Amino acid sequence: MKMKKIICFIITAVILTTSVLSLTSCDSKPDIYVLIENILQNKDGGFYTFDAELNIKIKTNSDIIPDELNFIINGKGEQDIVMLNLAIYDESENLDIKTGIYKQGNMLYVELNDISRIIFDFLYSTGFLDAQVRFLFDDEIEYDTDFVLCFDLTDFDLSFFDKYIKNIEKVFTVNSSVKYDFEDNNVDFPALFFDEENLVYFSDIKTKIEKELLKLPGYRYYELYVVMEVDENKNSFMNILATRETGETEILEKYKLDCDLAKAMKNHDSIYTESIIPMRYLWELLGETVGWDSAVKKAYLTEKTEKTENGKNVYFDGKLINSKTYISLFQIMTHGDYNLNFISVDEYIEFKITRKY
Repeated sequence: MKMKKIICFIITAVILTTSVLSLTSCDSKPDIYVLIENILQNKDGGFYTFDAELNIKIKTNSDIIPDELNFIINGKGEQDIVMLNLAIYDESENLDIKTGIYKQGNMLYVELNDISRIIFDFLYSTGFLDAQVRFLFDDEIEYDTDFVLCFDLTDFDLSFFDKYIKNIEKVFTVNSSVKYDFEDNNVDFPALFFDEENLVYFSDIKTKIEKELLKLPGYRYYELYVVMEVDENKNSFMNILATRETGETEILEKYKLDCDLAKAMKNHDSIYTESIIPMRYLWELLGETVGWDSAVKKAYLTEKTEKTENGKNVYFDGKLINSKTYISLFQIMTHGDYNLNFISVDEYIEFKITRKY
């Protein structure tokens, strides 16, 4: 998923600026991997402080950002807490800005300000972020010292870094020096405090951007191959193999259904009329805008037309189960922008939705 890449891009930027802070030596691993394990997986329990200087040069020309940036980094860490201050300085440009990066447990906090903007400019100008993703991301955040971008690293997969580390080496040249102090263990770690109103959660941004990208040619899905099943515990699920217009395919996370799928599977003749399709989930995967009209208690799609600037609402007669509207296959067939085919009912319910051009 493209948004899975974004979290790697951002954390890669953080790690780029701290890649010299490895606490242990290991011949079998580059220092950056040791660092990631120490900081992101809380592998080192000892107290330490550090001061570092870092120079990053771009191997390719860019009109957006300077050819190189100089960082001064200082901080401290112990067990599951890491705090560091990051400053960019450039005497020729009269540039001297700072930000804070904090990690406590599985939560990573990055203060948003001009230094954050420069890091994102780095990623964009060197091809790590495309223009559309960068635009949507900037639309969701504010580069202001009062705002903090928050990541939950609970299920973060370190192996996903592998190919991006190789890309970093192709684009950047990194030179650094660092001094450690493992003796002073009397430095306190103040409790982290951020105003809840100013916390910007990456998970929320991720969800919003993914929905917007699914509406755009090149990002949106061209085809959904759907398999619906009932497991041994009589729970119903929807599995989807999704194909983008670029030809890229991915297996989406299994989606739990609230409807009685077993009933529909017993009566093959009613498969087209049973309310078994989660309307919002399926249509939003296809880039459609779904709304709810509380006055008539119906869900609707907003379709743009040549005559209506804001679009018209197309209502669906569905069944409301646990605050979700379920519709029938027949209602999908009536939508003029998609083909519904390869419908099969046996041990599973299978069908394919293909976008028309």
